[in-house]
Amino acid sequence: MEYIIKTCRKCGEHKQLNLFYTHKQMKDGHLNICIDCVRERISKREKMLSQNTEWHEKEKERQREKYYILAYKDMHKPTKEQKRIAIDTYKLKYPEKSKAKNASQHIKALKGNHLHHWSYNKEHYKDVIELSPKEHALLHRHITYDQERMMYRNLNGFLLDTKESHIELLKTII
Repeated sequence: MEYIIKTCRKCGEHKQLNLFYTHKQMKDGHLNICIDCVRERISKREKMLSQNTEWHEKEKERQREKYYILAYKDMHKPTKEQKRIAIDTYKLKYPEKSKAKNASQHIKALKGNHLHHWSYNKEHYKDVIELSPKEHALLHRHITYDQERMMYRNLNGFLLDTKESHIELLKTII
């Protein structure tokens, strides 16, 4: 198999043709500058332009317009049927979580706060921890669910078998 060699106009190196971007208007169908040099030029230009606050604001606005023009907002949104299937699948996989949620429905949290079940054993259904959404999301990034014991473990595998252990973990990660 024979490789076609082309010389980069920028760095002067001789490289295989597949290391150049394609370009319809060029005689051989490839740009005269290699991919590495093009990427370097683009990164330098973006670095220089990002120092300019006016350009930065224009770029942010351009990206916002692109977001709405291309309808990215709804692109990854599941249909009602897909959402229903996902919820039903979750309820089948974790019936203890649904039961605990139903049992604790009457517990009122402060407006905007979440209730966190530290255990899904029947005797702990109503024993919850009230957290802000930020704290709740942060806590769930540092725990995994052990379905066999119906409790959480920290990322080191230690079982968080008390409400206090959850609170202590939260204190260490905040």
